[in-house]
Amino acid sequence: MSTSPLPLSFNERQTFALVHRHKKIARTTISELTGLTATTVSRLVTRLLDLGLLEEKPDRSGQLGQPRKMLSVRSRQAYSIGVNFMRGRFDIALVDLCGRIARVDTIRIEEVTAGRIAETAAFRSTEILAQCEIDRDSVVGAGFSVPGGFSPDGETLLAHEWFPDLDRQTLAPMFSEALGMPCSTDTDGACATLGEYLYGQGVDHSTFFLLHLGHGVGGGAIIDGQLYRGAHRNASKPGVLFPYGTPRPSGQDLLTCLIEAGHDIKDIADLDRISPESDPTVIAWLDRAAQQIGELGRVITAFLDPETIIVGGRLPQTFNNALLHRLGKIELPGPSRGLPNAPFVASSLGPRSGVLGAASLPIFGTYYPGADGTTGNPYINGRRTM
Repeated sequence: MSTSPLPLSFNERQTFALVHRHKKIARTTISELTGLTATTVSRLVTRLLDLGLLEEKPDRSGQLGQPRKMLSVRSRQAYSIGVNFMRGRFDIALVDLCGRIARVDTIRIEEVTAGRIAETAAFRSTEILAQCEIDRDSVVGAGFSVPGGFSPDGETLLAHEWFPDLDRQTLAPMFSEALGMPCSTDTDGACATLGEYLYGQGVDHSTFFLLHLGHGVGGGAIIDGQLYRGAHRNASKPGVLFPYGTPRPSGQDLLTCLIEAGHDIKDIADLDRISPESDPTVIAWLDRAAQQIGELGRVITAFLDPETIIVGGRLPQTFNNALLHRLGKIELPGPSRGLPNAPFVASSLGPRSGVLGAASLPIFGTYYPGADGTTGNPYINGRRTM
């Protein structure tokens, strides 16, 4: 069975996305949520089953009578590659449609150039596929999480200052040629947001904001089931409220505080060695950052009215949890009369968020409605479907 078919239709994407997000769902429920007839749903499901994307099994969870058949995404049939890099290293992972990481490698890389990343990613992806005994035809593509934003053409990277060799380059075509498969790029915040939507805290929400704390203060927004990118793919950059040269709730700001306090630390990855509630410098930073994030939450609520605000990014999970503990104690007025601030939650993906988010790019682009330029509204007949 081929898992790399001709592009799926809108209704096929919509059906797949419903199964993907619900984990298990009956055909009748799909019909109820979408308004499609039972005959149409049956035709759509049959094709997705034939393609090997879905499977259907009886639900034997204690119900009396004939068990109802439930659809779910078929694991270990189609895969995506995710690449997430930072100073001195990058992670590459092979992920299936269910979000299961078949393999993840961390590679030390001193020369962070586009050519070096493309060459290393191509070599390692070939090795991983061979070691996992997975055919290249089962891979729908590779996603690269990149630090920075995009120029007005929406394609040329305006890289973070720590990555000058990537600045002003259009990376996706170079990566596609090197890996021999479709490759896509997006910002750290956008990739992490998709990862949360498909596999993390966002699975139960159709509208939320992700606050991505990395070298800078980034973010991403899912609005009515779609990743909002903006006119030039530069939407959702809350760091603009915290000018450079002033205290910021960013990983780079935390590193600067620790270095000034005498810590031998070079990158955010080194924070794993520190207990957030035992170091005075970290405690002071967490107290200040939580207050800044709390105020930021009021602004995000005012503009987007999200169901929740997820705190994630490159910081270790222990640091995110420490921030959430403090945010739970901060009481701030809502952005307008009678409107409460959106609640904060910590990302559930932990250290997997970078590569899982990057790998989500081709999965979302291939299998979800709206990602191919069609209009995908998860609210049909007044009910949320995704």
